[in-house]
Amino acid sequence: MRRAYPHRMSMQSITFEASEESIATLDEIASNRGVDRDEILREAVDIYLAEYEQLKADLEEADRQIEAGDFLTHEQVVAKFEDRVRAAKAA
Repeated sequence: MRRAYPHRMSMQSITFEASEESIATLDEIASNRGVDRDEILREAVDIYLAEYEQLKADLEEADRQIEAGDFLTHEQVVAKFEDRVRAAKAA
């Protein structure tokens, strides 16, 4: 599946070094999917950046919860874990 990049998006080239093994694997993936290496790399970067943005959002939400006092202490987490272990052993 080839992703269509909007014409309004400015594309730039970047260069980086990768091991021969990594390049061979990229080429294998590209061949299996019927796309070129660049498409696989663009997709990998898109996925990485999306995960980074999600992590940032999760950390911002965690900060918000901490500021609101909506969290468990370490002792509370340990107690809940120990309760679950006891319940599992009793089952």
